[in-house]
Amino acid sequence: MKPLEGLAVYDDADFYDQEFAARTHDIPFFLGQAVAARGPVLEVACGTGRITLPIARAGVDVTGLDVVPSMLARARRRAEEERLAVEWLEQDCRNICTAKRFDRVFSATNAMQHLHDLDSAVGFLTSARNTLMPGGTLILDVFNPDMAKLSRRPEAPYRHKSVVDRDGTTLDVQATTSYDRSTQVLRFTLDYLRGDVCVRTKKVSMRCFFPEELLALCRLAGLDVVQRCGDYDQSSFTSASPKQILFCRAPLPAPIDL
Repeated sequence: MKPLEGLAVYDDADFYDQEFAARTHDIPFFLGQAVAARGPVLEVACGTGRITLPIARAGVDVTGLDVVPSMLARARRRAEEERLAVEWLEQDCRNICTAKRFDRVFSATNAMQHLHDLDSAVGFLTSARNTLMPGGTLILDVFNPDMAKLSRRPEAPYRHKSVVDRDGTTLDVQATTSYDRSTQVLRFTLDYLRGDVCVRTKKVSMRCFFPEELLALCRLAGLDVVQRCGDYDQSSFTSASPKQILFCRAPLPAPIDL
């Protein structure tokens, strides 16, 4: 497996919380899945608890896993402030070590796309499968590659979004991207601008998983894809869907012949 790449963008957990404070549109989907679970729930790459904590507030037995210490420290602090009982695991998702078994495991918001090589992707899928109860469900959430976006020229920056900084000022985020077809890795350079001054730069690398490829990887890891959606509203997946949300079922024990 290749070393995980580009995780330094998550070192500043407080700014991450500030940057994504307004991102809430995906929470109802994952919260609904967690509440419907027949047992404990695990969020892989939980970050600062943006989704984990709402699940805990609903009274669900939830565990959060992340490999970045600063993100988990922020998540723990937030949980302690609210007196929420959450187990936090500082682990690599390609080798999850826990005696607990889960009815739902999920990886939200493109987190799986930090796994750039085949061994890492299969390692995660296999490790997640092994933490599931028999018949449990792994939910994957990655973007559906858009060829027009992958074809953007590196020398052509574009406005990506705006965020509110910690001091309350607005930062415009300018992005440039380059796509490596040989590795299927899309690289972003994000410049955070206050007026004409760049106050912060992030470099993010995301592995693109194409639809049939992702189905094959799940099958290779011993998972049965039972549903595929195109967005958090659980609409049917099409070539134009912005997301690939897969429901992958762990195998049931083989029947015993008597």
